Amino acid sequence: MASRASTLGLALVSAASLLFEVALTRLFAIQQFYHFAFVVVSLAVMGTAASGVLLAARPRHPPLAALAAAFACLTAAAYLVINVLPFDSYSLAWDRRQMGVLCLYFLMAAAPFLLAGWVTGACLMTAGPTLHRPYATNLVGAGLGSLGALLALNHLSAEATVFLAAALGSLAACCFAARPLPRLGAGLLSLLLFLLSWRLPPLLTLQLSPYKPLASARLAPGARTTVSLWSASTRLDVVEGGSVHVFPGLSLNAAGSLPLQAAVFLDGEGPLAITSMSPDDPAAAELAGHMPAALAYRLRPAARVLLLDPGAGLDASLALALGAAHVTLPTDEPLVMQVLAGPYASFAQDLLSQPRLSLLPRPSRGTLRLTQGPYDVVQFGLSDPYHPVTSGAFSLTEDYLLTVQAFGDAYALLDQDGLLVITRWLQTPPSESARAFATLLEALDRSGVHEPASQVLAYRTMRTATLIASRRPFTDGELAVTRSFLEENGYDPIVLPGLRPEELNRHNRLPSDDYHTLFSALLADRSATISLYDFNLRPPTDDQPFFFHFFRWRQTPELLARLGQTWQPFGGSGYLVLLALMGLMVILGVPLALAPFALLRRGRAGQPMPGPSARAPRFLAYFACLGAGYLLVELPLIQRTTLLLDRPSIALAAVLFTLLLSSGVGSLLSSRVPLRPSLLALIACVIVTTVGLPTVIPIALPWTLATRLGLTVLMPSPLGVLMGVPFASGLRQVEARSPGLIPWAWAVNGAVSGVSGVLAALLSLEFGFTAVLAGGALAYACAWAAAPPRE
Repeated sequence: MASRASTLGLALVSAASLLFEVALTRLFAIQQFYHFAFVVVSLAVMGTAASGVLLAARPRHPPLAALAAAFACLTAAAYLVINVLPFDSYSLAWDRRQMGVLCLYFLMAAAPFLLAGWVTGACLMTAGPTLHRPYATNLVGAGLGSLGALLALNHLSAEATVFLAAALGSLAACCFAARPLPRLGAGLLSLLLFLLSWRLPPLLTLQLSPYKPLASARLAPGARTTVSLWSASTRLDVVEGGSVHVFPGLSLNAAGSLPLQAAVFLDGEGPLAITSMSPDDPAAAELAGHMPAALAYRLRPAARVLLLDPGAGLDASLALALGAAHVTLPTDEPLVMQVLAGPYASFAQDLLSQPRLSLLPRPSRGTLRLTQGPYDVVQFGLSDPYHPVTSGAFSLTEDYLLTVQAFGDAYALLDQDGLLVITRWLQTPPSESARAFATLLEALDRSGVHEPASQVLAYRTMRTATLIASRRPFTDGELAVTRSFLEENGYDPIVLPGLRPEELNRHNRLPSDDYHTLFSALLADRSATISLYDFNLRPPTDDQPFFFHFFRWRQTPELLARLGQTWQPFGGSGYLVLLALMGLMVILGVPLALAPFALLRRGRAGQPMPGPSARAPRFLAYFACLGAGYLLVELPLIQRTTLLLDRPSIALAAVLFTLLLSSGVGSLLSSRVPLRPSLLALIACVIVTTVGLPTVIPIALPWTLATRLGLTVLMPSPLGVLMGVPFASGLRQVEARSPGLIPWAWAVNGAVSGVSGVLAALLSLEFGFTAVLAGGALAYACAWAAAPPRE
């Protein structure tokens, strides 16, 4: 029976593993791109699978204290390798060395999880009939680690949190150590790592990819970083310098000098502009009149405005300068508002203290359900940086503000004369702006506007496209004002009621006006146009909120032909990177799943295996289905909950905490619960969750954060308890019938989980979160079919 010290050691290793996993997702998201953050989940479970191979090859494992200390050292070493070794994602297509660097990144990132899995697997192998207890300890410790990650990242940087995870690992070594000297050494190592996490030397701070916008901005002459802040979800940097000029869509006809600006970068992306401009200055009104959204304020003077995705306040200053009676501003990023109210309050001319401006405590999407309206203007600001459509580097980025439901909610907040204003970047070929237009048309259709041609207009600058939808048809007077505005600013209409051919393509001339052709086709027959277009223009929904995913399979030959010929990350498509990662996970997963069984069958482990050949296929199917089911349920739950909790990192920590903790409870109950009926209950629970989430989450959006967090803990808890039963029950049956197969069960579950993590991303992009959850239910149904008929 395990001692209290070893139980505590196992819990600490499990907590440290989850702490490292969450910190690693933040590090990859900041240093490189979103794909690298997403693959961390698969790397973690694949490392666990590799530990099964080691357990099979060497059942007499090293001392647990040594494994925990090695975990601590490898956690710190993984960060050092990832931070020091340069990786150039832009040259991945033609520089073979970069593939080697990428593989080394992934191997180092997976190594600590291998050690953590080795510790857990060793505890399972020595637990005998009570193995559900160390398994429960592992789950509960991991759940607490995910909660600890959220708390740590609110006070420490992501790199400091990595050293905190290493410190917990060395503290676990203290618990496992049986002799005083090793215990003292592990204690000193733990103290050193704790100190590093608290006071991280500048030499160990995170180095960004040279292609991140923040890294480029710092190279500008005279650039200096004035503020750096961290939260659980964001790293914020403010850079000042004479090269900061952020006025998306500013007319070339604008005269006068531009105000000073400071650039805000979130996770290295940006910039957002803090603008030193008083809305009461006549020069501000002159400048604002030459911005794309100014037309809405001409058409609706003294407007009551809801400004969504407000960035760092530029659009709010412009709206006030244009005479808005009142501007309501959501809090999309608390750190930005903290900077605007603190160190940059005077620079921003005390923008947040303006009497005509009010600040809401929720991000934009939650505000759409929280606020009552009505508004004369609801404006979607342009706070995203420009991304070439060919890069595909942001395909996996969820954006719940650019979905049909978000546009529909915004449209519903308008009064009877209100205007919905959306500005997006102008891509070549047409993509981002066209998808926004298709999404707007779908939202209008769902709102009862089935013939929208008289209620929508769109126009373009050199770099942006602005879409305006009215609650009623535009009048002749309003169209005359629109034409005058476009002429004054040198903007070109894309679609406009009563548009004449001679009005097209006059100012920002193109060889052919593809934007007008495509937008007109979307108005005439949206479904057929989307079906035939080269890029994916399907309107994103809350079930598939991937606005920047433009890939279609028909692009594949062209993308492969251009591979290595264009200076873009990932060879041209984030989707193809996912496919490559899927192939890599399969290549790694198959031998990891099969090697322990081969080793055990040959007797290398020296353990008896009564009759393994007859039971092996059934065990293989059972544990494989459990591995697939857990990830196919867990990941879409995290992504769905992001909408409810506003922040991906909070959703990650809350869902992992709930599922792992409740799964630990389920593991403890597994000896009292029949396996097959519990699997049937689990399948039913997954189905209820799949059907209920799309209804419950929109209802809960206006609730307080505490209430929404409570709902996040409450909803998945029954699911988590039931998900914790089958693995522990299965291991107990392996222990009773073929005890030598425990390492193999541990390996196959982890290997299939690793593949399923990437598979979940692919299915989400193609079919949506509902389909992924349905896949999880199907996986558990297959596990039910493969489960032994009785314990």
